[in-house]
Amino acid sequence: MIDDALKFANDLADTVRPVLLRAFHEGSNYQKKDDGSPVTATDREVELILRDAIAGRFPEHGILGEEFGATGAERSCVWVLDPIDGTRAFSAGLPCFGCLISLCVDGVPVVGVIELPVAGLRALGAKKRPTLCNGTAVRTRDCRGLARAVLGDWTNNTSMPDPPGKARLNQAVNWSIRDGGCANYVSLARGYLDICIDGNLDPYDFCALVPVVEGAGGCITDWRGAPLSMASGSLVVASATMDCHRAALEHLHQFD
Repeated sequence: MIDDALKFANDLADTVRPVLLRAFHEGSNYQKKDDGSPVTATDREVELILRDAIAGRFPEHGILGEEFGATGAERSCVWVLDPIDGTRAFSAGLPCFGCLISLCVDGVPVVGVIELPVAGLRALGAKKRPTLCNGTAVRTRDCRGLARAVLGDWTNNTSMPDPPGKARLNQAVNWSIRDGGCANYVSLARGYLDICIDGNLDPYDFCALVPVVEGAGGCITDWRGAPLSMASGSLVVASATMDCHRAALEHLHQFD
């Protein structure tokens, strides 16, 4: 079942890539949602394309999407969709956005696709299978210490203060970059970044990341070190190695 779902998820990414590329190059006006985050007509168009295809192929499965909510979320198999992860970047004409497609079984992500249309990169991950990027197996870097690690951080776009561990981890690593979004996790899987941290996430923001990171040899959890599921909270950390992950978690909670 997982192999069939992974092939189908790859087909979904094939379907929406030209839609995203066309909209990116033509430009897309945005509106603000009630929570202050932007949304475009393309977000909604892409999610409807994905939903219609899933309903046609797997009518017994549920769907959770950022723009149109949940249908059948109580079912064992649920597709989790973020049609444009990084709508701010997309709306501003910046290429660091993606489309996230995942399948969860009993709440656990088992298939994940990170589609980066402008970069021409697609990472495919599935439980107990090697992660592929553009058809080639990829592995995380063998990073053994934070002093050598490259961190992909995020900018907090809410009025809430940053968690204190965020600054501590930035000070402990070799250097860091900000706001790569889901592209950070493709770079981690390909061996370029060593740690990624994110906050204020929902399941449609992180479920697709889990199989991609784990299938490349990395580790991804919440900030307490618990495995991620559809019921997880908003703080996510991924690392190239278990040694790096343990060290990152220690810095995130050193004085908590």
